Amino acid sequence: MAKAKGQESWYDMEVFTSKGAKIKDAKITILDSSQILFNGGFCHRASIADKTHVILAYSPQNRSIIFQFTSDAKAEGALKLVQRSGGASVGSRSFFNYFFLNPKDSAGRYEPTKQKLPKIGDAWVINLDAKLPEHEKKPSEQTALPR
Repeated sequence: MAKAKGQESWYDMEVFTSKGAKIKDAKITILDSSQILFNGGFCHRASIADKTHVILAYSPQNRSIIFQFTSDAKAEGALKLVQRSGGASVGSRSFFNYFFLNPKDSAGRYEPTKQKLPKIGDAWVINLDAKLPEHEKKPSEQTALPR
């Protein structure tokens, strides 16, 4: 049977299955408790839904944290990645302690970039000096003044 004209150009079709997902902004958040959160936008952009672990690295000269995602639980330095609806997270207290980083100083939201790094190849990176400003509340979130 012959293919209908134009059928061969549909090989890349993908069904949208993320109804209600907030995938617009890819962000990584560090909490005071040393936990690192990856929002849904980042998980989608980085394609980590099938990943179970993350390897963290730090560059003191660049003041940057490097993230490599893997499904290899036995990879050197692999930390368990907890997948949740709307994002993922990793406990990283030992990472912060090892590099003498204070999570309270690093706490905040960051915009990650994908970079090709020497020795490791493609990885996601956040610069600790590029913390995003706290977003202002929308007028609907502000408390109304009493009349």
